[in-house]
Amino acid sequence: MTELLIRWVPTLLAFPIGGAIAKIAFGGASNVGKSVGGGLIVGLTVGLIQFIALKKYGVSTAWIAATAIATTLAALINSYAFSFKFDSASLTGSGLVAGLLVGVAQALSQSRDIKFAFVWTVSTMVAWALAWFITSKVIVDPEAQYQIFGSSGALVATVGLGVVLKYALPWINSSANLIK
Repeated sequence: MTELLIRWVPTLLAFPIGGAIAKIAFGGASNVGKSVGGGLIVGLTVGLIQFIALKKYGVSTAWIAATAIATTLAALINSYAFSFKFDSASLTGSGLVAGLLVGVAQALSQSRDIKFAFVWTVSTMVAWALAWFITSKVIVDPEAQYQIFGSSGALVATVGLGVVLKYALPWINSSANLIK
């Protein structure tokens, strides 16, 4: 299990890497097109890097597609739900939406076990909302309209989800295919 955490923790880099690529490709999340395009890039990057970390534990490549689809859909929903606002409440709300969609998509891409899906979805939703909240408190230039939370938020989300992977998921039915 310690090896799992060692493999998982570097995935925190997926968020700033995906955000930087999205920023270069689309600029800030200032309209629906830029937001959705950036969401796709962030999702592909995060999904790929997380997949690389977890493939030894039975995670399939469906994780990558699920993450990309979920972040793209979240970007679309959040564009309308939060109207490109970058205050703490809006960012935290967008994290709840994105985390919910990513958690559901990732869980269902790997298993139909309802306990696994519930634990992973709630954990991801809380982690992404907390990550955006933390980022909103340390961000110095909200006008940059970032596509994903920053490194401080990524650290919290990654460590939190790592704890879930290590301690909360082993009791879930082995059909989850995440922890063997």
